[in-house]
Amino acid sequence: MSEAKIALVIGASGFLGSHLVKELIKQDYSVRILVRASSNIKTLKGLTFEKFIGDVGDLDSLKAAMQGCHYVFHSAVNTGAWLNDSGPLYKTNVLGTINSVRAAKAAEVEKFVLTSSLVTIGSGGVGGSQMASEASELSEKDMVTEYTRTRFLAEQYVLNEFRESGFPAVAGCVSNTYGPCDSQPTPHGNLVKLVAEGRLPFYFGAAAEVVGVVDAAKGLILAAERGISGERYIFSERYLSNRELLSIAAKHAGRKPPARAINKSLLGAAVWLAESASRVAGKQSMVSANSIKMMYETWPLNHQKATDELGWRPAPIEQSIQQAVDYYLAD
Repeated sequence: MSEAKIALVIGASGFLGSHLVKELIKQDYSVRILVRASSNIKTLKGLTFEKFIGDVGDLDSLKAAMQGCHYVFHSAVNTGAWLNDSGPLYKTNVLGTINSVRAAKAAEVEKFVLTSSLVTIGSGGVGGSQMASEASELSEKDMVTEYTRTRFLAEQYVLNEFRESGFPAVAGCVSNTYGPCDSQPTPHGNLVKLVAEGRLPFYFGAAAEVVGVVDAAKGLILAAERGISGERYIFSERYLSNRELLSIAAKHAGRKPPARAINKSLLGAAVWLAESASRVAGKQSMVSANSIKMMYETWPLNHQKATDELGWRPAPIEQSIQQAVDYYLAD
């Protein structure tokens, strides 16, 4: 029997990162994680893995964790799309990725998998398609926030390393994830939580690509095992309106779904007030003009490439939304 391959997950304390650890263990990988000393890893309690303390800003800790690894999954991301100060976004999302790639090259890993984002896929289909795909390039007008720009720059750096030096890397463009153990929760998951608890009376007149978090984790593993270096793969189940998303959650929770869409102008005024209050308090509001831009500037994506090349077949998103509701109500 062959020895288990060693896989390192950077960012294992995050929602997707923690599920990636669980799925790798299920698939009999020898798993390592790299987390900060202060990271909360309660969702990994009871699992067997080797823990390294470090940070994507610390090249030495990255190199130590990667020694002898076959696969590296880089899932350390600052998801603060709402931030007005872009410094932390560039520090983690861009410079952190650069450091991880440098460490992975020194360790001569077999495959480097970047957890990228749906925001790196440009609007507009290719070849007459109505849906965007991996071939859809991001234009300047598509970069609606600095968060978008940092995710794009990180992905471009990784793929350029393949083009320039043959670095064995792929990018998994993951959409909004839903499912159990979203302990923080994520901003989009929090909307499901509020509806499940009967505390959100409205929905947003927006839509987004969505995927079950377990399916996203499985996709990233398939990208490591079968993905073609230098390529990117979309991991998203489908494009779903916010109204339908919250209705699925409400029905499973035994609640009435939100009946009215919030007026976009009214939403803009509320965001302005929230940001103003936050500035006075010296804090950063998660409800910001940037987060609203991210919500409304979206487009449908086609995940056929991941199906054809990797054999990825996601479950209907309803299952993951229902699992998320169960988790929020039991937590």
